[in-house]
Amino acid sequence: MNFINIPLSIAFDKSPVIEREGGDIEMSIDNILDLIIFTPKGSFDADPEFGFEYWNHEFSNINVREFNNNYLGLMSGVSKGDNISRKQCEESIRESILTYEPRLQQPEVKVELEESTSKYQVGNKRPKYEMHVVITGAIDIGLGISRQYEKRVSFMVEPIVCKISI
Repeated sequence: MNFINIPLSIAFDKSPVIEREGGDIEMSIDNILDLIIFTPKGSFDADPEFGFEYWNHEFSNINVREFNNNYLGLMSGVSKGDNISRKQCEESIRESILTYEPRLQQPEVKVELEESTSKYQVGNKRPKYEMHVVITGAIDIGLGISRQYEKRVSFMVEPIVCKISI
C-alpha cells in the first residue's frame, strides 16, 4: 500500500497541480511526527492544540539538570511559569501523537536535553544545548499483526541564560 507523504508541493505549469510523493507507512508517520515536533503548540490556527509545547518556552531560562529531572525553577531561581520540564515535553508530544497520528499505537516518548558537543556554529556562536526525542510504538500492518516503530529526532536549542543581579 502506498501512503501520501507531506508536505505536499504545488507545481505551477499551466495550472497549479498538487504533487504528492508516495511512500510507505513509516515514512508517512515520520513526516507527521516531524510536523508535530517542529510546530509550536497554538501556532496552527485551524487547530491550536496541534504541535509541541516546548517551542512556547524555547527562550526561557532552562537548567539542564532541572529539565531532565523534572524540577521547575528550584535551582535557578526562575519562576515556574517561564519554565517547562522534560515530563511536560514528553506529555505534549504524546498527547499530540494520540490525537493526530492514530496509526502509531501505544506511543512512548522520551525527551532529554544535554549540553551540545556539536562543532556546528553560526558566526562565532555554537549552540549550547541539544534536545533528543525518541518516539516508540507499534504500527498495525493488518490482520492484527503489529511491528515496532522508532523515530529519533535531535535538534539544537538555545535557551537564554540571564544574569540575575542581587
